[in-house]
Amino acid sequence: MSRFESAPPSAGGLRYSDHLARTTLRAWVGMSFVTASALILGGLILSWLIVYTAGGADSIVPHFYYVPILFAAARFGASTALVVALVAGVLAGPLTPVDVAAGTAQETERWLTRTGFFIGIGQLMAWLVIPALHPVTEELRRMRQEFDIRRGLRHNEFFLRYQPIYSLELERHVGVEALIRWQHPIRGELAPADFLDVAEDSSLIHDISDRVLNEGCRQAAEWRAQATKHGPPPWYVAINLSAHDIVRPEMAAHVAAALERHQLPPELLHIELTETVLAMDNATDTLHQFKSLGVPLAIDDFGTGYSSLAYLNRFPIDILKIDRQLISGLGLDTSARDLSRGIVLLADSLGLRTIAEGVETREQLEIGRQLRFDCVQGYYFARPLLAKEIPTLLLSDAPRTGGLHAVHY
Repeated sequence: MSRFESAPPSAGGLRYSDHLARTTLRAWVGMSFVTASALILGGLILSWLIVYTAGGADSIVPHFYYVPILFAAARFGASTALVVALVAGVLAGPLTPVDVAAGTAQETERWLTRTGFFIGIGQLMAWLVIPALHPVTEELRRMRQEFDIRRGLRHNEFFLRYQPIYSLELERHVGVEALIRWQHPIRGELAPADFLDVAEDSSLIHDISDRVLNEGCRQAAEWRAQATKHGPPPWYVAINLSAHDIVRPEMAAHVAAALERHQLPPELLHIELTETVLAMDNATDTLHQFKSLGVPLAIDDFGTGYSSLAYLNRFPIDILKIDRQLISGLGLDTSARDLSRGIVLLADSLGLRTIAEGVETREQLEIGRQLRFDCVQGYYFARPLLAKEIPTLLLSDAPRTGGLHAVHY
């Protein structure tokens, strides 16, 4: 078929009918419980009124009942469709005379047969929509959450917590990792796993990343001023950028503008990337632009992905952050120690620094010293903190080892 030829009408009609069915199902599933229940009740009453007003079951076939039954099956499932079908059977049977004027009642066999059809059609509809129900429900969930994220951005509900990073060589904290959080008005504080997947499927990830970049730089500049005034070395702030951010042509310009806006030295801003970024051909230019700005780059969650040595040698990476899954196995699994040792040797050979994520126990810390990690972060030293809690730790210049805290990354 030429690209100028139109599709056969049957194919076009099929596609249109599929689209119409999906659109209708989406509208039905997305309807609130109260509205859907009211429509079902109203449909049953209206169906009864139409037949009764027309003169009875002999005057008009009571097919209108199928509408609320089919709607109940699609919106609520088989059990509700059964209840609605039984109610419809009673309304269309004992409560609807054959002849309203004469008051002649229907034969029992007649309305029971009709009720059987009501039940069968309702159950068939419920069975047919089962394969499409989950994807449509998931689509609606994501649409609602996308709308909710937009609202949250407008109302400044997103904020940062900061996970301190401790240098084993210098025996002091040297920086923090900025971790996005959402203070939802109903669900409370939400971690990235609760909303970032939806944000990454839309342009909202860019709005979130820009906010993290600007706020992270602002806080780093504020803490730098406090450190300069009181003596301790300033801390850097590490922010996470997704693959969707890296392919933005203007991303490096955004980073440069944020550094300039807050008068922040580039070495005090670290950018953390996932290993998937290294496999992207169109990420090279952006990463080299970051490097030309003087911003250190780190590979996050290293050791559980699929990065190759060629990728590490190709991109201007400065830091490998060893995944917490490996760190959690230290002291429990010899393979975790061996893999961690291998990553340290690899980093040393390439002139890279290492940061161990998720250090929670003294044993993990001591093994980290033996393996010669450069830095560590985790609950053993501090939970993810609010910005207002950082200055005390920054100015004390001493590790906090008060135990574990039940706050998730």
